[in-house]
Amino acid sequence: MSSPSSDGTDEDRAIATRQLGRKPRPFRVAARCPFGAPSVIENEKSRDMPTRFWITCRSLDAAIARVEATGGVRQAQEEVGEARIEEIHQKHTARHGGRVAGVRDGGYVKCLHAFTALHLAGDIKNPVAEWTLDRLEKPYPDAACCSPKPE
Repeated sequence: MSSPSSDGTDEDRAIATRQLGRKPRPFRVAARCPFGAPSVIENEKSRDMPTRFWITCRSLDAAIARVEATGGVRQAQEEVGEARIEEIHQKHTARHGGRVAGVRDGGYVKCLHAFTALHLAGDIKNPVAEWTLDRLEKPYPDAACCSPKPE
C-alpha cells in the first residue's frame, strides 16, 4: 500500500469522517460508490486493528447489516463452505499477516462486511462477498449519494 493518506483528497477525508462519525486513521480509498464518494477504505496496517478494509458507505453498510441480521453470517458460512472460506483466510494471512476480521482458526465467517470490503477493494475477490452482494436489495441509493458534501 502506498502512504495510507496519500491517495485520499481532503474531500475524501471529510466524507470518510462523516461516514464513520469520527476522524479515520490514515487510509487510502480502495473503492468508490456510484456517486464517486469513498465506499471502502484501506486502513494503514496496525496491530490493534485486524480489519484492514472497511466499508464506509452508510447505505452499503446498512444493506449488509440487514443480511447479517437475518442469519446471513451463518447462512453464508454453510453455503460457501468451510474449505473455501479457509482459502480466503489463508490468502489474507499471506497478504496482511492475519485472518479476515481477526477470526479464529477454521473456515469461519465473523463479518460479511469484512469479506465484502476485501472483494470490492479488489484485494481478494471471494465467494463470501459474492454471496452477500447477490442478496443486497439496494446497496446504494438511486438518486444521490448518502454521504453528500457539506454546504
